[in-house]
Amino acid sequence: MKSIKSRLVLIFTSVILSLLLGLGGLFIFKVMADITQNTHENLKDMAQQKAQYIHVMIREKLTYVGSLARSPILLDETLTFEEKTAFFEAEAKRTGYQVFAFADKNGNATFFNTKRDTTNISSRYYFQTALKGEPTVSDLLISYTSGELALFFATPVYQHGEIIGVFYGRRDGTALSEIIRDISYRKTGYAYMVNNQGVTVAHKNTDLVLAQDNDIENMKTDESLRELGELTKHMTTRTVGSGTYTYNGVKKIVGYAPIEGTQWIVAYGLEESEALENVHALGRILFMFVLTSGAVGIIITYIVSARISKPLMKICKKMDDYSNNISISLPEKYLDRRDEIGVLSNGITLMLTNISSHISDLEEKNQQLTRAKEVISIERSLFQTTLHSLGDGVISTDRNGNIQILNGVAEQLTGWESAAAHGLPISAVFNIINEFSRERCSCPIKRTLDTAQINKLDANTILISKNGDEIPIEDSAAPILDTKGNITGAVLVFRDCTEKKQAQSEISYLSYHDQLTGLYNRHFFEEALKRLDTKRHWPLSLAMFDVNGLKLTNDAFGHQTGDKLLQIVAETIKSMCREDDIISRIGGDEFILLLLKTSYAETEAIINRIYRELEQTSLNDIVISVSVGWETKNSDEDIMEVYARAEEHMYRKKLIESQSMRSKTIQVILKTLNETNPRERIHSEEVSNISRKIGEALGLNQETLREIEMAGLLHDIGKIAIDNNILNKPGKLTDAEYEMIKRHPEIGYHILKSADAYTSISDYVLAHHERWDGTGYPRGLKGNEIPLAARIISVADVYEAMISERTYKESISKEETFSELRRCAGTQFDPDIVQVFCEKVNI
Repeated sequence: MKSIKSRLVLIFTSVILSLLLGLGGLFIFKVMADITQNTHENLKDMAQQKAQYIHVMIREKLTYVGSLARSPILLDETLTFEEKTAFFEAEAKRTGYQVFAFADKNGNATFFNTKRDTTNISSRYYFQTALKGEPTVSDLLISYTSGELALFFATPVYQHGEIIGVFYGRRDGTALSEIIRDISYRKTGYAYMVNNQGVTVAHKNTDLVLAQDNDIENMKTDESLRELGELTKHMTTRTVGSGTYTYNGVKKIVGYAPIEGTQWIVAYGLEESEALENVHALGRILFMFVLTSGAVGIIITYIVSARISKPLMKICKKMDDYSNNISISLPEKYLDRRDEIGVLSNGITLMLTNISSHISDLEEKNQQLTRAKEVISIERSLFQTTLHSLGDGVISTDRNGNIQILNGVAEQLTGWESAAAHGLPISAVFNIINEFSRERCSCPIKRTLDTAQINKLDANTILISKNGDEIPIEDSAAPILDTKGNITGAVLVFRDCTEKKQAQSEISYLSYHDQLTGLYNRHFFEEALKRLDTKRHWPLSLAMFDVNGLKLTNDAFGHQTGDKLLQIVAETIKSMCREDDIISRIGGDEFILLLLKTSYAETEAIINRIYRELEQTSLNDIVISVSVGWETKNSDEDIMEVYARAEEHMYRKKLIESQSMRSKTIQVILKTLNETNPRERIHSEEVSNISRKIGEALGLNQETLREIEMAGLLHDIGKIAIDNNILNKPGKLTDAEYEMIKRHPEIGYHILKSADAYTSISDYVLAHHERWDGTGYPRGLKGNEIPLAARIISVADVYEAMISERTYKESISKEETFSELRRCAGTQFDPDIVQVFCEKVNI
């Protein structure tokens, strides 16, 4: 065991050395930072000075080229080309230019040399700039004629105040490198130049210039040049600055500045190790100082610690002697001391006394703890039973979002067993996405742990189980808090809402769809009309359909047939329309078609297709007919006015088409009734014939006789809606069956009333079962309240029924029939009609 003395020596030595090393390190770091900053500033200043120098040099050369361009020799037409060439070649040789040339405004250039070379420089930037009146120097280019790197100094040529061309001189492209080749800064310092695209235009290594080296492009293929490429990219922003890069293990500092009036940037570089070489010597001196100071501190610490530890060691020895006696007392000389040793001795004595008392308390509390564990064990068992009996999935996590508990339902839904999931992050087990975007949803557990509030899951959330099943869920997460309100974890409760989602989907579907036809309903149409009534959907067309004779079909063939008729019409309209056309059923027999970006003529073509298709469609010989009206919105008018016009057109057509259709339908009804029940056809024809004869005997006019004859033929047309099994039942009818039979006059009345051609006889058919004494049906009319034609048909109907053989009775003779008619005259029949029939009608 280490003594206090050795510990004190170790601690104080470590503190002293750490303090000295820390302060020394901070000093070295500060010196290095200052030197590095100064180097950055120096290099930037040097780059700016060099940029200014090159700018002045360029201006001088441009001034010289400009003086040649203004020379009378250039435009003197009295001089030959050879004479001009001799002059400009001499100037080129004297001033270091390779050649001078003149280009007209189209860029056609002629060189002042013995070969009289020509080229076209219209695409060169320096030509275009000079042609605008601005003297300029080109970027480092490859000459069209020589194929070598070259610089071009160009200036406009004026004649009578107008620019007539460009005069320029070509210099060796390596001239820029010569400007900076002799530049040196300390041992490793150097200079180079790049253009606005990062291409090297001047360098002590001229091979890089000839290769048009570009570090911005090089870094795309050589990752080791990434820092240099990024630095070069900053340089091309044409701002004054500095930066660093590392290549082949050598870190360099670079300062740069743009050259005014050119596309070039000049840069100065220096190895960082050279800039910091004085810091290394300073570091060695500082290290020696730290070692010397540390040695002195160790000696001083050893002397001080020895004086402190000696009495402490004696106290420890005494305690070892009495380690088994809890009533130990230390020597009085230590207890009476007035320094820290005395305080420590008295403190130890008090501590041991208190420990004895606490031991007794701990034994009692240990018994209480044992009883509390038993209670906790019972409560835990109850909690586990409750947790696993819940119908919802439950996941509990710690404060870091790592899973602690999964109940049985959670295991089923996630596909994870509780043991396998324990300790995993909640996101690894509870994988949830948005149903529509398929993007991962934020975890409610994380939000709860962050906010300490209850959080619910976003709508349309899908849980992806371990085996890949997708389950729609809803849930909420709540924080678990300790007694002080601190978050210790969170609990997530979730459930499978597949059935609920399906029910909601069905409700949503029904709220916008017609249950019979599957088309959209009025509610959807009205919302769609508001939403789509915008200029970008013009022309916007509305077509309104009304099914002709639906009520007639319902009355005659039943509502199932009427529903089938609506379904056929809906399916036909849908099959003839485009996918994005909106078809809605907005009433019992009304449909509406909403056509986006569809003109009036295009709408008419669609309606004609629907008409043609319906003409080829039938339902048990029932005529399928619709009346259609349409209108188109092409301007900023109220859509409801367009709706009203379409509706008006539809009703106008319905007035023309529906009557014809209803008349045809009545003929189909009569044909169907006669075909399904031949006995009814014979009966109706006989009643019609007898009724006419009675009318003739009464002296009625021809128009009335025609109506009576027609009413007699159609008097039982309402039986089309009565089950044939009831009509042909051999035995006695039940009360319910008889009540159904009694409905046929009303049904017939509604069928005939729907067509104008039969309206006049509909009242006769309605009343042909009324009785003279007022006990008939359906309205209980009495005496002359019953139409004459109905009273005649009533007698003829009963007579024909009695003399004919039926499934439920045998026929009787005419004499017996006349006797029965006379017996019922004045109660069931009009007595005058019975008398005329029995005495004057020849049957």
